[in-house]
Amino acid sequence: MHRRSAVTYVGADPETRARVSRAVDAAWDGSRIPDFHPVEPERLLTAADDPDDRLLAGTAGIVTAASALADSAVADRLTETPDRIPVIVLLEGVTVESFRLAVRADADDVVADPDAASDPLADRLAAVIEPEQVRFGSDDANRLREVLLDSGSTLMSTRSDEVDTKISWTMENVGETAELDRIVCYLRDSDVEAFDPSYAWCPDGCDPHVRSLAEFPDGDRLSTFENVVHSSSPAESSPWSGAESRGARERETEPPATVHVPLVADWDLVGVLAFETDAWRVWTDEEVALYRTFADLIAYTIARNDRRLELRRRTEQLEQFSAVVSHDLRNPLNVLSGYLEMVESEVSPSTYEPMDRAVTRMETLIDNLLMLARRGETISETEPTSVVAVAEEAWQTIRAPDATLTIEDDIGSVRADPIRFRQVFENLFRNAIDHVGPSVAIEIGTRAGDSSAGMYVADDGPGIEPDVRDSLFDPGFSTADSSGIGLAIVERIVDAHGWDVNVKNDDGAVFELDFETEAAVSPA
Repeated sequence: MHRRSAVTYVGADPETRARVSRAVDAAWDGSRIPDFHPVEPERLLTAADDPDDRLLAGTAGIVTAASALADSAVADRLTETPDRIPVIVLLEGVTVESFRLAVRADADDVVADPDAASDPLADRLAAVIEPEQVRFGSDDANRLREVLLDSGSTLMSTRSDEVDTKISWTMENVGETAELDRIVCYLRDSDVEAFDPSYAWCPDGCDPHVRSLAEFPDGDRLSTFENVVHSSSPAESSPWSGAESRGARERETEPPATVHVPLVADWDLVGVLAFETDAWRVWTDEEVALYRTFADLIAYTIARNDRRLELRRRTEQLEQFSAVVSHDLRNPLNVLSGYLEMVESEVSPSTYEPMDRAVTRMETLIDNLLMLARRGETISETEPTSVVAVAEEAWQTIRAPDATLTIEDDIGSVRADPIRFRQVFENLFRNAIDHVGPSVAIEIGTRAGDSSAGMYVADDGPGIEPDVRDSLFDPGFSTADSSGIGLAIVERIVDAHGWDVNVKNDDGAVFELDFETEAAVSPA
């Protein structure tokens, strides 16, 4: 899975190809011999036109003959290779033209024809090319950056049931692009203070085990959110023959090259992301920074999903609690309401009506509490709804015989859930009665002179104190010794419709409702 270090020869002459092959063997004296890749010039040009063709991947250096550079396209292609890949040009005679061709190819070194005694090419290869340690180039970084952009889009849109699949998928994409052997994501288990290998990408197989922080390289640095980078390099005393498998030999003699990146969420170490390769590798700062970006994406995804699951769990608990409480409250309330109906004809209206209002008020409070606790059930299907009809229906539920309601005739209709829209009016009416008194005068009308569609509900009371205006719609907040959930219900229903509600003072409290353009009020 890792990139193999190689010396690439670009040219068609078989004698020159054989010369370069011999020089590669001689340059490293039988130890740490890189691969030798001969490439026809035409093949080099074809690969340049295909962005997915990685012909030069793993190339530690390029050797070509000046005669091959006579084709300007070949010379131009060699100038486009990354700076980390040196280019050596073999001169067929020391001439101005051959030097000109070498300059055109942006050569790092030139070598003349060998004399009878020795071939200087082997020495130049050993001096210029470092085949053992593979480095991340700018083209590699660009490819990985594109993969990370796709990974970010994927992880940011992940649902709870997709987290495991998408994290594994993005780890695979990053691992293959960066030519790694393994990526393991360890997540912290706070109960046992250990890090569990929750996700792993290991094409060749691996068996990661639970680790303590001390078992990671430089665990103290990880605990302070630092990256821990360990490059690998060949041991000079460990020669290996070209017949052996390089990957197998490296695993026997050298520890893997690793990058360990902390996973941080809310200023807490929640895990470690490990990147490993069995190839000799020198990690660049740019490469490590990209791995840190990937770790941040995973940490954010996991933390967001944990918060989502915790919120879901608490919401479900709240729903269960509210359902049980409402059931337990409704039973005695139904008994009380039944006895109240039985004695209606036996008591005076002045005695009966306060008791009836109290029972009705308790039923309303139970309904409101249940609605606040439910998820995604604020409104049902919407339909064209007459504002006047809904307001008048809501007014009939208000037991305040001394209060008055005035409604403009031309308010029209709005697309809404009629039942929830009626509750908006009911709660605004009760809010006015609670704060102004049973003789309050309430007015409903359109918002004159406003370019947006909307309406207002106003009363003739003292208005809203400026210091409480920002808290008016908070659940539980009240200045009239009430439950403080009526206006919170109003805001929730308004938000569910895609509308907006605001409050101001204008000879009393004025609640303004703005409707979205698609659901705007239309003339009656």
